[in-house]
Amino acid sequence: MKKNTILYCLLFFLFFGIFGKGRSLHSKECNQKIVCLNSLILVEKMPEFYKAQKELDKLSKNHENTLEKLAKEFHKKAEKFQKNKNPILKKELEILQARAHAYQKNAADDLAKKQNNLLNPIYKKIENAINRVMDKDQTIIRVDDCSPGKGVLVNKGIDITEEVKKELGI
Repeated sequence: MKKNTILYCLLFFLFFGIFGKGRSLHSKECNQKIVCLNSLILVEKMPEFYKAQKELDKLSKNHENTLEKLAKEFHKKAEKFQKNKNPILKKELEILQARAHAYQKNAADDLAKKQNNLLNPIYKKIENAINRVMDKDQTIIRVDDCSPGKGVLVNKGIDITEEVKKELGI
């Protein structure tokens, strides 16, 4: 009988010891949070964004003006070619068209490169602010971007956009 009592006591402690650890592990997992923020709101509130947007608009306008000049030149030569079907004019038209296409590709590449150069520091600044918010609240395990078009349709987590705005000083 004494052996059975000892066996039952061991089973009791073993059983509740395992489930006790399971509960503490479960409660730790329950304290972890998935949160969201609206990065679009953050970007639009940052003064650096408007400076970058102005530079990109200026560069875009310059490229548009150059392409417009090339198009006008092409149309003038095309009219001349329609009148006298000169093979030299035809070759010039082909060269001008190739030049316009090449310029258009270079302009798009230039604009994309400039956009990356101007916006990447802004995104890095936001990322650093998010990390500071996460450092303050150790229970956050993931941050979803709930901006329109980002693919997150529903997030029942806490929205930390305001805390990140405070970290950014906006």
